[in-house]
Amino acid sequence: MSTRNPITAPAGATALPGRHRNPLATAIRNVGIALDTAARVIFLGRDGVRY
Repeated sequence: MSTRNPITAPAGATALPGRHRNPLATAIRNVGIALDTAARVIFLGRDGVRY
């Protein structure tokens, strides 16, 4: 017997139903990502950012 996963998005691409991140935690995470990117540009130059 096999079960099929109805979710078609890649794993980790979307939050699970009923799973909501605290808005403050989301804001802090986004600020951290922005600061990390800025630090890479400052210290490593444009070659340090590979997106």
